[in-house]
Amino acid sequence: MERGRWDTPEAVERELSARLALVEPTEGIRGMLFAAVLDTVRFLGDEQAVSRIIEGGDVQKDLDLNELYPVPPFMRLFFAATRLLAPQLGGFEEAMRQLGVQGTLAFINSMFGAEVRQQVGGEPKQLVEMLPEAYRMAINFGELQVEWTGPRAGRIHMRRIFTPVAYNEGMLEGALQAVGAQDIQVRGWQTSLLDSEYTLAWDS
Repeated sequence: MERGRWDTPEAVERELSARLALVEPTEGIRGMLFAAVLDTVRFLGDEQAVSRIIEGGDVQKDLDLNELYPVPPFMRLFFAATRLLAPQLGGFEEAMRQLGVQGTLAFINSMFGAEVRQQVGGEPKQLVEMLPEAYRMAINFGELQVEWTGPRAGRIHMRRIFTPVAYNEGMLEGALQAVGAQDIQVRGWQTSLLDSEYTLAWDS
């Protein structure tokens, strides 16, 4: 199945609308992931770009990094940031991927990530084993399963995750980067609108 259509603004809006139509009111994302999007825009753009995105959406200005917020504001913020960064980063997918990497780094540096870091001790395989638990700390919906295909290779199954494949690839890549993995390879594809699978491999 296609990874999503990002070739025209209209296609991007259709992708966003299709995902938002499936959100349940109880589903939420922690403020740290909102902040990671804004920090990426700030780093690659400027403070003015951050202000434009906030003013054009419904993001709270006083985000609590550890609080759960509804999914729709995050998705609208994420897509707005992607549109802004795409020309600079070489397209929508690369912008999404970079936002995903930064999202993981924000989690790793949070109080939730500190617990994960302590448990994995810099071991990439242990980190991958903990990904289902780590995702549950950052969001309160969806499911992630790990399947090993080799000593440093595996397959990740994601179910009911609203972010596009490229963003999730970046999240997985960022997680492996955070524990010092080398020659990281992550590749994903959709199996349905909110379900996807990923192969990942690395060298120690």
